[in-house]
Amino acid sequence: MKKLISIAVLAALGAVSQAQASVTVNINPDAGGADPVLSIGALDWTVGNALSVADAGQSVAAGGASAGQFFTTYAMAKLATLNDGLGNPVLLPSAYEWTFVAGFREQFTTVTGPGGAGTSAFNILGGAANATSNFFEIWYDAAKNGNALTGKGFQDGVRILSGHFVSGSGAFTADAGVTGGANIETLDQFGVNDYAGKTSLTGNGSSTGDIVVDSFDPTFFLSAPAGLTINFTSQQKLAFKQTNPSGCFWTGVAYMGGAGNVAEGCADTIGAINGLSGPNLILQADASNNFDGRVPEPGSLALLGLGFAAFGALRRKVAA
Repeated sequence: MKKLISIAVLAALGAVSQAQASVTVNINPDAGGADPVLSIGALDWTVGNALSVADAGQSVAAGGASAGQFFTTYAMAKLATLNDGLGNPVLLPSAYEWTFVAGFREQFTTVTGPGGAGTSAFNILGGAANATSNFFEIWYDAAKNGNALTGKGFQDGVRILSGHFVSGSGAFTADAGVTGGANIETLDQFGVNDYAGKTSLTGNGSSTGDIVVDSFDPTFFLSAPAGLTINFTSQQKLAFKQTNPSGCFWTGVAYMGGAGNVAEGCADTIGAINGLSGPNLILQADASNNFDGRVPEPGSLALLGLGFAAFGALRRKVAA
């Protein structure tokens, strides 16, 4: 079986694929430093950020989005804890940080609801046509500099795992206000309001997707069973109440603007009312994932023809 990561990128509200026996992976969280090798069943990320980016000349905001329309989503967060096979936290990194950054193409399948309220459904897209904006990476950094407010410091240090999306689906539901349109609140409700004057529609959503692992660093991931999958779940919410909205987002090649941060060189791309002004939409995303034994269907893997490789001289081939 080829190595696959199954990811619910934005919320734990959707159904997960067929359950299989749980597995654990031996992880050396600081690659031979002070922390011990651990048998890990889950990675629990802190509350992070996601940004859905409209294609040129379009908008993903309510009233601007339509079925069939394409867009790209970027996300990032820091690791909160490494959990054992029973889901119990066994290590909170203190002298270093793990982070992830991700990017993937999506397409609206349905867009419903008047005045911004309602549900939009979408698919996550794989394939060569979407390769330029398709990545999932985990990074180790001795400098704890991941900053939710700026959106920077999440893809520096040492990259210890990388992969790419192959499929997925999801939905987001915007809350209705008392007059029937979208419910509107202050965007940044976490601590000090860093975006005075910015508001947002409210709501939540979910998505699930599959990621094929392209490479990993064997000094961090000491065991990686053939056919391993990772169910990655998170909550996607508006407004921001557990972290700051990010001014910048990593696209895989450069930074672009989210909520905007002039000092960091990132423009505002969401407008005065997040989710209505457009063209882009910023979201609070709280992620966690567990390793299990689910494997991809042989037919889909044959069509994809995707490989698996480790860093440097290490290269593992896994039978389809």
